[in-house]
Amino acid sequence: MRSPFTLKSRLRGLGLSIVVLCGFASEAFALPQFTLLTGNKCLNCHISTQGGGLRNDLGWYMAKDMKLFSAHSIGLEFIEKAESNSIADGALTFGFDARLQITRSPRTINSPTRFIPMQTAVYAAWVAAPWLTLEGMADLGSVALLAEGAGLPYIGQQAWAASAMIQPALTLPQLRIGHFQPSIGIRYDDHTMLVRQVAGTNTIPLIAPNFAEFGGELNYDGLQWLSLTAGAYLPRSLAQLRTVNKYGESEFLLGDSLAAAAAKTNLVALASSPSYLARFAITPRTEDHIFNSYFGASYFTNRTFSMVNIFAGAGISDRVALQGEYMLSGVKDGRQTRNYSVMLTYQALSGLMPFVRFERGITQVSAPNAADGVAELYSVQATIGAQIFPFPFIELRPEFRYYDTESFRSTRWNLQVHLYY
Repeated sequence: MRSPFTLKSRLRGLGLSIVVLCGFASEAFALPQFTLLTGNKCLNCHISTQGGGLRNDLGWYMAKDMKLFSAHSIGLEFIEKAESNSIADGALTFGFDARLQITRSPRTINSPTRFIPMQTAVYAAWVAAPWLTLEGMADLGSVALLAEGAGLPYIGQQAWAASAMIQPALTLPQLRIGHFQPSIGIRYDDHTMLVRQVAGTNTIPLIAPNFAEFGGELNYDGLQWLSLTAGAYLPRSLAQLRTVNKYGESEFLLGDSLAAAAAKTNLVALASSPSYLARFAITPRTEDHIFNSYFGASYFTNRTFSMVNIFAGAGISDRVALQGEYMLSGVKDGRQTRNYSVMLTYQALSGLMPFVRFERGITQVSAPNAADGVAELYSVQATIGAQIFPFPFIELRPEFRYYDTESFRSTRWNLQVHLYY
């Protein structure tokens, strides 16, 4: 298959009814704009160094302070009096994220409005020793579906994650082992971001919501301005993904044998072909803590599959954040993707942050009937919205989206209601 933007050439130059039943989960990730608006790394507010999920004391206090009105103004004084999401002198920490989305399909004007429970995740962490923290997440909607014998909507999507984080001292690297998502690029709380999609009319996730693998990562955050990660994982989720080969035929991303091993959770067989990841992020900020920034990249690979994410952002504390990410992925002589996203957020008030986002994705596949044997599919998304925090631990996110693909154009309104703790 001929491809003008294969991964190597670029590097050289530089659903389902589960939607109604909460399985269409979008993880509660650390928002990268918060890093640019506050100057904090993700680990300053979350238990995990890669951000997302359970919030630590600082993250909890920050969430409590994100508000337009006090909780006591609606008779919820107990929220104002709460001091932490931890008990037993900080040894046990708990949290949750629940999201509901009101939306409709972008494909037809007359499509019905739907109320979609997107996420029902609960978290917990236990500081078992000064050097050992155990953490876990369960998405209750997905767990319920699996208990009923139903499948999850996306290949690679998981109902749970858990890991042990071993770190003798804050200045030393941390070893994380368990079942969790590899530290690919930047993590968002929106599963429709094109930097994690295979673009086209029938856009599908490349890295699904709650994507997780068994594996280990070594993370270094001993310096305020530097983050380094190296990881290896058993490709149980990755091996079940499909791609398109040079003949235009659908096949498993890592081959039939690994796909069969993944379907049976044969960890010994999966260990014969592990996935690898390397990531760095540099987060410069001025001494007066007014200007914040980050830039970095990650490289995720297994056999002939590779995925590169390049990201950067700049912001002024408590005012404005501009961020972007560029993703390249593909298999040798097969499907290639090239996507990017740019987003601008303005913090008008502590609890009001309007934003605009533009995204474009291109997917290139073999097409024997095309003049050059190659077909390009594309998706464009332009979004105007706002994050509104009327009271502590409540977020409203209205959005207006414009869609453009090779087969249809459309617009639609969305509204997310997010309860968290």
